[in-house]
Amino acid sequence: MKKLLFISLALLLFSTFSFDSSSSSKSIDFSKDIAPIIYENCSGCHHTGGIGPMSLVSYSEVYNNRFLVEYSISNGSMPPWPPDTSYSRFSHERVLSSVEISTIQSWVNSGAPQGDSTLAPPYPSYITNGPTLGPADLTISAPVYTSNAVNHDDYVCFVIPSGLTQGRKIKAVEVEPGNREIVHHSLIYIDTSSSFQTDTSGHCMGPTTSSAKLIGEYAPGSLPTIFPGDSNLAFGVGMEAGSNIILSMHYPYGSAGQQDSTKLHLYFYPSNVSNFREVYIAPVIQNWNFCIPPNQIQTINATFPTNGTTIPSTFSLFGIFPHMHLLGKSINCYSVGSNNDTLNLISVPNWDFEWQGFYKYKYPQIITQGSTVYAHATYDNTTSNSHNPNNPPELVCAGTNTSDEMFMVYMMFMSYQAGDENLNLDSLAGYTTSINNQTYPEQNQIISVYPNPSNGQLNFSFTCNQTANVRLKIMTINGQSILDKNYGAFNGQNTINWNGINENGKSYPSGIYIYGLEINNRWNFGKLILK
Repeated sequence: MKKLLFISLALLLFSTFSFDSSSSSKSIDFSKDIAPIIYENCSGCHHTGGIGPMSLVSYSEVYNNRFLVEYSISNGSMPPWPPDTSYSRFSHERVLSSVEISTIQSWVNSGAPQGDSTLAPPYPSYITNGPTLGPADLTISAPVYTSNAVNHDDYVCFVIPSGLTQGRKIKAVEVEPGNREIVHHSLIYIDTSSSFQTDTSGHCMGPTTSSAKLIGEYAPGSLPTIFPGDSNLAFGVGMEAGSNIILSMHYPYGSAGQQDSTKLHLYFYPSNVSNFREVYIAPVIQNWNFCIPPNQIQTINATFPTNGTTIPSTFSLFGIFPHMHLLGKSINCYSVGSNNDTLNLISVPNWDFEWQGFYKYKYPQIITQGSTVYAHATYDNTTSNSHNPNNPPELVCAGTNTSDEMFMVYMMFMSYQAGDENLNLDSLAGYTTSINNQTYPEQNQIISVYPNPSNGQLNFSFTCNQTANVRLKIMTINGQSILDKNYGAFNGQNTINWNGINENGKSYPSGIYIYGLEINNRWNFGKLILK
């Protein structure tokens, strides 16, 4: 018995030793471990010409920004995915797994080695000019317009003939703002009546004719609308010959004098596509009757239908788009059936105005006849809300201006057909974008910041392979800029210093800060700790 116990212990120790040895021998490097994660989840926004503040494609770019990458993925702020995945799930979620997060953290903590560059996946390339989905079948351009948002937000509607001589079925819709700095949002309609005309009065919230139907939208952080479909089953929006395109544009207060010419890109199915399902888009949930007093946090409710009845016929929900403004704190939406079964549709626990748009389901969500849809939105009108447009806080009511508030939930839906609940929308061929592999030049900008943590004096060392203009920014963890200085042109190996002292000669308080060092129009971000 003792001999058997000894053998068992020996085997256990051996197996434990073997496991530890193999685990410790595994090294994590950029080429084989980190690059695939970055290219899949980060580089789509963080590339030259992308909407991200810095490029994350080459090894040196990711290395230079490794501390910011680690900090952002550890606290969940990046990659941005506002919906709560424990509440409901969507297609193409920008969410890192716990293994991916741990892999990046371990890589940074081990010195962020590059590894064998020949084992790295090829650099992705991205379309930075024109539509991201590639050449469109039809492009409509709004006229060059100068914003009149002097004393209030400017709402205008442009009506443009499509020129279509035969009806088509829309596969994808992409809105390309001409000036992203001033386009608050855009709603796209098609109209067959020709009765609605261009309206630049500043108060046009959209077409007033019942024949107009919504086909797409643009808001900060939103992506092109792509309907699933293949040769056997196609979803989308029908567009009749001779239809007009209506671009409903919203330019915020303060944008007066700036110009914009937004473009609409439409992609069609082949003319002979069969088994076509029409998708409808509408703001199903709306509440325009509320105010948020200053220095208060309030939750507002809304239902559909609003008259105390229930939904008259079953429909299949394809996508959902909650919308609030700057006081928004959280929003959720769900349906309750006639049998009291609850269907969770979406929850955004930490609202971010800069990241919104339609979220598509992998399987259609079935809202049954006799159901009621509920939504709850919480607004924070206190000084703790860093996005509050008023300081001190003021009374804010529902309205159309950016400084007002909104409570809306748009939905993409179809008439229900038997079996919709089992339809895997991801299995239908999506639109192929024009993304190819190309060589991405190394910049050889190696950033070293020391000492970090620091008692105040910090040194930023970097190397430029050619003459480059250098700019340093220091920000609080909440994004408030405390230093923005252009140091002029540098070449070769250099060091610039920051003493951690403000313009009044006082040291900044202890805490975490973010630095940004711009070299030749390319940003490198990282984390600073002042003791």
